[in-house]
Parts: sequence; structure tokens; C-alpha cells
Amino acid sequence: MKRKIIKDLLQLIEDFITYLISYRNLSKFTVRNYKNDLKSFKDFINLDNNILLENIDKSLIRKYVHYLNTKGYQRSSINRKLSVLRSLFNYVSTNSDFDEITISMISKSKIQKKLPSIISIEQTERLISSIDVTNLLGVRDRALIEILYTTGMRVSEISSLNIDDFIDKNKIKLMGKGAKPRVVFMSGTARTWIDQYIKLCSQKFKNHQNNALFLNRFGARLSVRSIQNIVKKYGYKSGIGVSLHPHLLRHTFATHMLSNGANLRTVQALLGHSKVSTTQIYTQVANNDMKKSYFNSHPRVSLK
Repeated sequence: MKRKIIKDLLQLIEDFITYLISYRNLSKFTVRNYKNDLKSFKDFINLDNNILLENIDKSLIRKYVHYLNTKGYQRSSINRKLSVLRSLFNYVSTNSDFDEITISMISKSKIQKKLPSIISIEQTERLISSIDVTNLLGVRDRALIEILYTTGMRVSEISSLNIDDFIDKNKIKLMGKGAKPRVVFMSGTARTWIDQYIKLCSQKFKNHQNNALFLNRFGARLSVRSIQNIVKKYGYKSGIGVSLHPHLLRHTFATHMLSNGANLRTVQALLGHSKVSTTQIYTQVANNDMKKSYFNSHPRVSLK
């Protein structure tokens, strides 16, 4: 099939990034992730300056996957990079006469998603119990981990959270991924720790005008990286045997909800997923967890 040369491929990538910033209204964090994933493709095509848009076919996509494998990327990372590449060519196809067959080639090259990792309820309790709450930072960290686990919020959403985002005692309004508004709920325990933290903050930062909920020791908004480091620290301190990160707590929230009878659509809404298929993967994790619990717990099955 004859394909028309559109323009330099690298320039198309730059145009796509501009489109994401100007028209999709994506967060800086999301755009940065897109840039990082597209940089891998830019590095790959820079190995051969003769690659043009018209040269992209199934064979080239396979070579790109092989290239990513040689760079040591995990399957989940490769899958994400291919998803971003598909988004790029969807953009190209709507703004040019680029052949949509190439887009389907990328789709068919996607590898199977790895099931998300979670921690058990017992591990969650050990994690929470490991936090020393005799000082302001400890109370902050307890409130932080409580709200991560009981709301399933993304780390970027937690970092952006303001005090006036609470619309009643246990309800939070937030602006999620893709600037989509949603409402999440939290436990009474989480709210108790948040109230205690806000009270302590008001005493320490008396003249502070920052509306941010979670602050660092200097009174500035807690960054995404800082939250990641805090969660990782308590993962090690609690001895739960997992390299903990905020998104793993999001996975855990979704799986525990489904394991305890929550409706799939409800969990989808709470997580802010645009497609129910994205949420559906947690049902597999919940089923695996149920199977493990059955074989470990039933008196007849567990007999040796």
C-alpha cells in the first residue's frame, strides 16, 4: 500500500507533545511520562537516520520491542511504551493521511499485562503500625498512608490535595488524570489522623497561608518524590518484604475492595479509570488471592 511521506518523524513527536500540553490538558507529571516513553522511541530511530514514517511496519515494531528488551526494560514498561507509541500514531492519523494499519500493528505487538502487585491486609496493618506517631512528621506520615490506602488515590493527586478539597467529613473532591473531576471516600480512621495532623500543622506554622494538605518540614507542599520516599521508607521499616510505592497501595485498595464484595463499576469510579477494562485486572488479582487463601486455610485442602 502506498503511503505518503508526511514529515520528519522526530518533528511529529515534538508536535504530539505540544498537542498533549495545549489541547489534552494533561498534568505536567503525565506529560513528563509521555516524554520519557517517547524518548526511548526517539533513541531507537536515531540509530538509523533513514527511518521515515512510511518505513514503519510490523517488523520495525518488533525490532523496537527487541531494542527495549536489550535495554533491560520490564514487560510492563515495554507495554506502556508501546501504548504511548500507539497514542502518537493515533494523533498522526487524525492529523494526516497516515495509514491506520500501522496503528493496528502496534496494538498486535502489545505484550500481556503483568498482574499488579499488592500487599495483604496483615501486611497493611504491619505497615501502618510501624509509624511512630509521637511527633508531627509521624502523624503526617500516618495520615498520608491511611489516605493512600483507604482512597486509592494516585500519588500526584495526593500531592495536589488541598485542605478545602474535603467536601464533608469523609468525602474528597479532586481533579484526576486528564483533568477529570471525581469524588473519593475515606475511612473514619483516616479522617481522625488528618484532623490531628491539620491541628498540629496549625500550631507549628501559625502564619502559614499554604492551602496544601501535606507539607514538608519547611511548610511547603509535599512533592510526589517525597511521598514516594516516605512510603518506601515505611515499607522497609515494617519488614513486610515488599519494595513499597504509592501505586502499590492503589493496587491494594482496588483488590481489597473487590475481594470484599465491591462492585466493579464502583471501584472503577473511585479509581478514576475511563475504561472498566483497566479496573478488571484487579478481579484477577482478587481471584488469585482468594485461591491462595482457600488452599492455605481450608482444613481438608491444607492437609499434607
